[in-house]
Amino acid sequence: MKVAYQGAPGAFGHQAALSFCPGCDLAPLDTFEDVARAVASGDAERGVLPVENSRAGPVDGVAELIATSGVRVVEERALPVRMHLLALPGVAIEDVKLVRSHPVALLQCAEKVAALGLEAEPAANTAVAARDLATRDRAVLASEAAATAYGLSILVADMQDDPDNATRFAVIARK
Repeated sequence: MKVAYQGAPGAFGHQAALSFCPGCDLAPLDTFEDVARAVASGDAERGVLPVENSRAGPVDGVAELIATSGVRVVEERALPVRMHLLALPGVAIEDVKLVRSHPVALLQCAEKVAALGLEAEPAANTAVAARDLATRDRAVLASEAAATAYGLSILVADMQDDPDNATRFAVIARK
């Protein structure tokens, strides 16, 4: 079965897709809209979308997207989200001036990012930010899987402000 998700390997959507459908053919796509479109058109049999985070609230636009794109929710599950501050190998926390991540991830870690005195910049996805990290004065908020996938070091583990941080994901299918 082909399952679409937004982002890149190591994204929380990727981890959710693996949780819902181990061994499935996973298809990373650029946007939530691309995921819904792939499922509605039959290019993917299922899709995985984040619906709501326990700290940051609803993921902007996802409920409306599900309601209007010719898909339906077939299953939902909350998954724990552990967010880490990742950087290129050899970078020290003192070298970092800016952190990039998905806007919802930035909200989940806002207090700790502020306490470190870092500027925040939105990115399309946590794992995409990790994949694209190229400078020593920047870091990203992403998963341990993203660190492994892209050869990054964990500067600070568990950056999420809420230790029980979780995101509810929906599996979507064609109507």
